[in-house]
Amino acid sequence: MICLLILTCLVAPVMAALNPGNFMPSGSPRSVPTDSKMRMYQVSKGDTLWDISRKFKVDLEMLRIINGLDRNCALSVGQILEIPYHRSRVHTIKAGDTLWGIAARYEVSLSQLSQANPDINPRNLQIGKRIVVPDSTSSVSALAVQPSRSYAGFSTVMMAWPVTGSITSPYGWRKSGFHHGIDIAGDIGDAIKAAAAGKVTFTGNQAIYGKTVVIEHPDGKESMYAHCQKILVNKNDYVVRGQPIATIGMTGRTTGPHLHFEVKIDGENDNPIKYLRY
Repeated sequence: MICLLILTCLVAPVMAALNPGNFMPSGSPRSVPTDSKMRMYQVSKGDTLWDISRKFKVDLEMLRIINGLDRNCALSVGQILEIPYHRSRVHTIKAGDTLWGIAARYEVSLSQLSQANPDINPRNLQIGKRIVVPDSTSSVSALAVQPSRSYAGFSTVMMAWPVTGSITSPYGWRKSGFHHGIDIAGDIGDAIKAAAAGKVTFTGNQAIYGKTVVIEHPDGKESMYAHCQKILVNKNDYVVRGQPIATIGMTGRTTGPHLHFEVKIDGENDNPIKYLRY
């Protein structure tokens, strides 16, 4: 009751003042706990969704989904955002979904999913309803992945394959030296997709790698996509998992069309296979 009272007192005047866009309750915190596993955050001058996701250690794409924001939506001073307390994900129920299928997709147990969504009836899922998916730490701990020092408290998010194809050159030593990523075969013009949500920190030409895209992810990882034919994003763009960012090409030093894909943790290369999931 106290929590709800505090929330009512804070949100009511704020919502009334959203049009001027400069209201800040004097002496009140900008992050208020609620009984719905969410905290309310009031946007201040200079805030970006990327900054907020890093501050509260929440996935950028999840923030967009929870608050109904699209990629081109600009934040305004005084705007109220819902921030989840726990490191979790959000799934929007689609036709044909089952609770068991959703649990399997996100690699969590059915009991974990049910506990996180006590109001969900497994036998009558409502299309379009958003459900919270708890963060799975089992696969991460099995890999003995250390969290980034720069993003203390983040869980390591598994990545999607940027292209579908066979690995023609794995991570590690080979005759020409150490290979810092993996090469995935493909055809010229095939779409290269972002392995996870993040911010584009580099687009352009690099020696050996040719046309290259680099993405920084909220959990501290960095992914690189090289030998591109065409780059579809710009530096400082925010991208979501699965978004096309480039096409496969033969730029740089290469003997055939493929994607050279790298993953770095705290600036150090690691084997991308450890983080990729279909």
